[in-house]
Parts: sequence; C-alpha cells; structure tokens
Amino acid sequence: MKKQAYLMVIPTLFFSGLLLFTIVWNIWLSFQNSSILVHKPKFVGLATYQYLFSQYFFKISTMHTLVFTVGLVAVGNVLGLLFAGLLYFIPNNVQRSIYLSIFIYPLAIASSTSALIWEWLLNPTIGIDWLLKLMHLPAPYWLGTSNMSLVSMIMIEVWAYTGLAALFYLASFMNIDKSIIEAARIDHASDLKILFRILIPNSMNGFIISTALLFLFSFRIFTIPFVLGGSATSPTLMTYVMYVYNLFISEYFSASAAMAVIVTLIAAAVILPFAILGLMKWVFRR
Repeated sequence: MKKQAYLMVIPTLFFSGLLLFTIVWNIWLSFQNSSILVHKPKFVGLATYQYLFSQYFFKISTMHTLVFTVGLVAVGNVLGLLFAGLLYFIPNNVQRSIYLSIFIYPLAIASSTSALIWEWLLNPTIGIDWLLKLMHLPAPYWLGTSNMSLVSMIMIEVWAYTGLAALFYLASFMNIDKSIIEAARIDHASDLKILFRILIPNSMNGFIISTALLFLFSFRIFTIPFVLGGSATSPTLMTYVMYVYNLFISEYFSASAAMAVIVTLIAAAVILPFAILGLMKWVFRR
C-alpha cells in the first residue's frame, strides 16, 4: 500500500520540481542583461527590473491588467450570484441543468473563436452598432478608443467567465440545509429575502473558488486581447502576459523573464491566501 502511495506521488513531485526549476531559472535570468543586443550576458542585479518599470508598455499593461481583473472579479461575482439565485429557484432539475449549460457554454468555446465572434459583433458597420443605428440609438465605437476598448474587453470577459461563478455559487446554494429554506417558506419569506438573507450569506465557499478562478482567468488573459488588438503590441489592450510575449519575441530575454517573475509573484500573492483560507475551511477543520 505504501509503495502504491509513493508511486502516486512521483508524478506530482516531478512536475513540482520542474515548475520550481523554471521559476528559479527565470529569476536568475531576470538578474542578467540577456538580449539580442548583448553578445555575452552578465549579472546586472535589479537593473532589468528598473528598466521594466520605466517602460511605457509596462505602465499601460499594468493599468489594463488591473482594470480587466478588477472588472471581471467584481462584475462576475455579482452576476454569478444573481444567476445562481435565479437557477436555484427553478423547481425543475432538468430545466435548471439546461439553463446552467447555457450560462457555462462560453467556457466551451476556444478563446480565439470567442475573440473572432466578438470582433464581428463589435464591428461598427455590421455588428451591434449597425443594429443600434437601425434603431436610431447612439452607437459607440467599441474598439475605436482606449476607454471603449477597456469596456468592451470587460464585457467579453464577463460573457465568457460569469457562468463559472454562477456554477460555483449554485453549488454552494445547493449545499445549504433545505430545512432552513423550508422554515423561511413557512414564515412567508419571498425568494428575494431567501436569496439575500440565507443563500448569499452562506455562499463563502462559492466566493472563495469563483473569485480565485475569475482572477486567474483575467490576470493571465492573452488570446482575446491579442486577437482584438491585432498584435501583441496593441497599446489599447496590452496586458501583462502580452507584454511578456512581446518582450520574448523581441529577444529581450532577461526583461521577458523579469516580467514573468512579476506575473508569478502577483498571482501567488493573490491566490495563496485564498488557498490557505480554503484549506483552513475545508481540510483542517475536519
């Protein structure tokens, strides 16, 4: 039995070691000045990070990543709660499953495909704007300005990932003791009161998971802004991960590694507290 347990652990240890090696290698490379312009790279300490912090693309990618992430986490959680509440009060399980599959369907679509679909929808001559003009309503140029591009990107993210939040919130709602709901029904509590006074206050499990996943999906987003922007150098939609890619293909290897280290540290700083909270809530309390 112990041998089987050890054998099961080997793949985890191997890939964990591989991941740790790549992180350490990136950190070491970020302290050098390796690039297409340097024949023999040498150790330069934090000079690469100082170079990054002074770059225009770093500043705008920081702003865009922050806006995309906060926008998706905030709007995705709110809509996820509301959609989960609507699904919870559907009495028929088959109908609930059908509607839930509709909500999570965007997750089954490849990111590149989603980006192309929305690129057509946001086209000023044949997309949503055409329909708005037909109805004599103001038609914003969705991808024409920096601010509207940010709004459009958040809208696409919400469409793509809110279903995931709804799924986990619905799972939390379904785990709440039914006797509590029945007691509220006996006291003539409306669905709205049950949602805000019973379901949402007891949905911490769904909040932990959905917030962590929404953050990860948004923070590492690459394909959708890459396709919508037309390249990795688009100043209106550049994110952290796009900037890593842009530096790498430009053969600024140390700068790319430093950017990758920054992305890894931020992701770890945000996700680890959620992971620890989840372990304390679900594992160590048992």
